[in-house]
Amino acid sequence: MIMSTAEARCGLEFMNAQAKKIDPIAIAVKLTNEGLPQEIITRLIELCDHVKIIAGRVIYIGKIIVMKVWEFVQANPNLAIGIAVGAALGALSQLVPFIGSLIAPIITTLSTVLGAVVGHRMDKQEQGKKLESGVIGITADIISLAKEFFKLFSSILNALAEYFTTMMSN
Repeated sequence: MIMSTAEARCGLEFMNAQAKKIDPIAIAVKLTNEGLPQEIITRLIELCDHVKIIAGRVIYIGKIIVMKVWEFVQANPNLAIGIAVGAALGALSQLVPFIGSLIAPIITTLSTVLGAVVGHRMDKQEQGKKLESGVIGITADIISLAKEFFKLFSSILNALAEYFTTMMSN
């Protein structure tokens, strides 16, 4: 969906006003309660400090991203739990003597992706959507999951691109 410049500016101003009110500690508590790994939460909270000043206006870009991630987690709670379980398995695999450091990246990646897909399928099932079985069904869910995730970031980036373009031309 292509936004007009006015829609993009309005959308960004709205997100910026919401983001300005965000308390990083409250977000950290909420994300912890949702089961997200502490490494991810720490990075998201660090992201809250990032701002951009454009044409004399402070844009809370970090908080906007964190706000959108929180919305995504709320919309997909089982997905968040699946990712957390996958990340925990990866962290535990590092404890294996001698080969832990070699297998941890592989196990972390595989278990996080698997946890995300299982969580996504559980979210779909709870929403009353039909689940396809087999490799094709799982592949379709992976594609659906990727689309949802990138829709989140594209909405942020599109609004920012339009806003920056407008501000630079003025």
